Amino acid sequence: MRRTGLTLPRRAPLPLFVAALMLAAFAGGLYVARYEVFPYTLLSSARKTFVAAVETNLRDPFWDRWEFVDVPPDQAAARRFEFMDSGRLTDPMVVPGGRYRFREYCPDHVGCLAVEYAGRGEVRRVWPYRPEELEERLEEEDEFAADFPYEHAPGFSFLEHARIRGVSKYANGDLLVVFSFRHTHPYPGGVARIDGTGKPVWYRPDYSHHRPQLTDGEMALVPGMRLDGPVRNIPKLPGRGVLKTTRPGINLDCEELKHDMVRVIDPAGKVRESIPVLDAIIESGRGSVLWWANPCNPTHLNAVGELGEDVSVAGFEPGDLVVSLRNVHAFAVLDRDTHRLKRVVRGGFMMQHAVLHFAGSRFLMMDNVGGMDAEGGRTVSRLLMVDAASGEETTVFPNHRTPGHLRGLHTWQQGGVSISPDRGRALVTFTEEGKAVEVRIADGAVLVVFDFLHDVSHLDEFPEERATRAVRKWLTEIRYIGGG
Repeated sequence: MRRTGLTLPRRAPLPLFVAALMLAAFAGGLYVARYEVFPYTLLSSARKTFVAAVETNLRDPFWDRWEFVDVPPDQAAARRFEFMDSGRLTDPMVVPGGRYRFREYCPDHVGCLAVEYAGRGEVRRVWPYRPEELEERLEEEDEFAADFPYEHAPGFSFLEHARIRGVSKYANGDLLVVFSFRHTHPYPGGVARIDGTGKPVWYRPDYSHHRPQLTDGEMALVPGMRLDGPVRNIPKLPGRGVLKTTRPGINLDCEELKHDMVRVIDPAGKVRESIPVLDAIIESGRGSVLWWANPCNPTHLNAVGELGEDVSVAGFEPGDLVVSLRNVHAFAVLDRDTHRLKRVVRGGFMMQHAVLHFAGSRFLMMDNVGGMDAEGGRTVSRLLMVDAASGEETTVFPNHRTPGHLRGLHTWQQGGVSISPDRGRALVTFTEEGKAVEVRIADGAVLVVFDFLHDVSHLDEFPEERATRAVRKWLTEIRYIGGG
């Protein structure tokens, strides 16, 4: 016989118990708020910190995250450099800045666009950051709107949603600067030439992105892209089908293919050549390189440079282009004249950045994920030397000479390498750590450590902790003046 009257009484105690707990918590919360008793102060402080942190990171791009460190704010500038064996910088270097960076040197602006250091960390010159003038140029550049349309989220501003991806210095002191956007589709913010006062000489909002490089003739080599749509198919391994650019749930932009290329831009801002990297791979018959690539961003070109006069790999010629392809964990060499793909080089590196020709058959790079700390047993990023002729790979940094506190440096995203003019040293940037090291290439010895510290004590946008502690921000890349 069915017993209909017993179900509710048997299940009622649990809901009633939960309701009682919720009522008690509510009443307790009212009491704490009304009389400001423990833990009112603790909760109030935590709330303020949480809200400020969330709001700050919503305003700043994810790559501009910061952390408070145990350095008094007024000592941030003095504590940026730690000199080891060398005791000084042999060659000057330029450090990109941006919003809330280096305001002690650019007090009349939101920060410095870049700062040049020399010697024992002396400031040799600064470039003020003027995002408002770049935003005016962005709105005025109608000539780019048809070919490079942007979709900005409501409230977009250059001040809050643009950041500096890379810089290189012209002979007259102007800077070649590449920007990225947040809350914008697509993310590449374009490339500009900025004079010594921080004013744009020209600005191309043309989907340029990542690390730029100036040739000896001051032609700018700049990674860029175009968007192809709707769905486009890319060949894969023979007999294995195609790599489609639409995969639901994988990438919201899968209806558009990010088609990487290298743009060669003259000092006046005119494009002299566009070299399609993805096309070169497809047309070479090496479509297998794209196996398991990101369907919407197959190559993710993040650096371009030239082979030097002393290159000694069969088939490679001085002036050929070396391109770093993050999403296929490889770098490639393209014929400078025909744009034909000559070779794809793979090895024990992953997610690499800033692949540069070092000498002969050897290349230096930031290997983001391929390194392993033998003592700590954890993944680290490393400065890696790769011989494209023999296949030999050598970890330059870190090694057994590396101080313990520097052995675990890691950056999943970005990172950079710059080679000194005499090719004896390298600046290695660990973006997410907010640090860079100068190392002697011959033995990996650390010469200088740079810490990207800033005083934000006067900025209400940051939590109250700003009054007693400096912040360390993400560091894109440090470059030698006149180096690679």
